[in-house]
Amino acid sequence: MELLSKFFHFIFSIGDPRINNWVLFNPSVVISVLFSYLYFVFVCGPRFMKNRQPYSLKTFIRCYDIFQIVANSFIVHKFIKGGWFTTLSIFCEPIVYSTNPADMELLNACWMAYLTKFIDLIETGIFIFRKKDSQISILHLYHHISTVIISWIFGKHYAVGTITFIPLVNCTVHVIMYTYYFLSTFGPNVRKVIHRYKFLLTITQMVSISIRNSY
Repeated sequence: MELLSKFFHFIFSIGDPRINNWVLFNPSVVISVLFSYLYFVFVCGPRFMKNRQPYSLKTFIRCYDIFQIVANSFIVHKFIKGGWFTTLSIFCEPIVYSTNPADMELLNACWMAYLTKFIDLIETGIFIFRKKDSQISILHLYHHISTVIISWIFGKHYAVGTITFIPLVNCTVHVIMYTYYFLSTFGPNVRKVIHRYKFLLTITQMVSISIRNSY
């Protein structure tokens, strides 16, 4: 019981005092968004599409992919500006909630990375509107929900120093991943060319997961 109490205190405590008034780190906001997401996936979305033909959404998907490429590239830039590959190392450093410019760059980069996890939920909506129900698996839902929760906890407590290497790698992988997805929307000829490099994308994603788990 004491262990459970400590766990909930860790989850719902303020953590990083620099984000004390940041709305998206409020637990009620996160819970409300995820509840609304699940309600849309299981109730609103299927009800809306029940008697409708699937939408193409090709232009929207391309714009979404471009947004993800630009947003994640900018976040990677913020991490580098915050000290990665110059003053920060991959070795353990103490957690210090500093407000110096470099540390604030890391904090803002982590906040933006966290914000993209909410935007990622749009992907499930795309599947619903295109009637690709088979792609909305338990694993798919678990991935999107867990990344929001993990990013929330991370942002509340660990948006400093060495451990920010995890979102740096994650955002870098997302730049590569969404570039691949964007190019794959340009027909079978382009897909045939880039498909030969898909195994590299898979390896990159696996390395990213390994790095996250190692921390």
